[in-house]
Amino acid sequence: MALERPPRWGLIAIVVLLLANVGLVLLLVQRQNAAPDPTTPVAAATATPTTSARTTTSAPTTTSGPATTSSAAPTSTDAGGLAVYGDGYSSGNSEGGIGAAGWPAQVAQQLGMQLQLTAATLAGYVRPGSTGQTYPQLVQAQPPADAAVTVVFGSRNDEAATPAEVQAAAAQTFQEILAADPTTKLVVIGPCWSSSAAPAELTAVSAAVQAAAEAAGATYVDPLTQGWFADPTGLVSTADGISLLDAGHTYLTGLIAPLVDTARSR
Repeated sequence: MALERPPRWGLIAIVVLLLANVGLVLLLVQRQNAAPDPTTPVAAATATPTTSARTTTSAPTTTSGPATTSSAAPTSTDAGGLAVYGDGYSSGNSEGGIGAAGWPAQVAQQLGMQLQLTAATLAGYVRPGSTGQTYPQLVQAQPPADAAVTVVFGSRNDEAATPAEVQAAAAQTFQEILAADPTTKLVVIGPCWSSSAAPAELTAVSAAVQAAAEAAGATYVDPLTQGWFADPTGLVSTADGISLLDAGHTYLTGLIAPLVDTARSR
């Protein structure tokens, strides 16, 4: 059975439809070829955060230098050195005041200073101490070096010396100190007595030391007239009535620290 032929207008419609479909396919292919590569935006997006991250991390590195410098804590040497010369009241002994318990160490720590301690039990300006040295010899053996303040303390051990001998030896001591360290501020503390009534001989020693100190331009402090140990209870050993206990050194710290602090500010 033969099929019927479609009418002519039907053929025309079919041709037009085919041409339209071909044109649509060509248009889609052309648009696809014209579109940008989808990998390009991804690469650009990745590059941007990387650059930004490098800029951000560089900021703390730049500011860390000044911050570290400005926050550095001062060392003990920033406040200057403290040189101390003396007898057993400065060196301490088995009764108390050894090392960190001594007033020199406590004053230095309290004021943030570097301590140079040269002291010997039984020593005085005239009398040789346990090391065989007098005060002038202690200074010669260990002169002060860049000390903001130098303290010379004592000494009741010179009680048997004449005032002239004491004054001459004290003058030599102070000259040795200032020759070695001309800019140091010199504080001279006279002899102590562990009761309210010091003997006349010790009062004469104090006057001789004072005369030499004033001639050298030093600050002089007289523990006898100020009654530092007028009541020695709990401060001085009951075994000998002379040696300071740890409490005695702490007591001296409260008296001497302000003197040193004032001197270094002059």
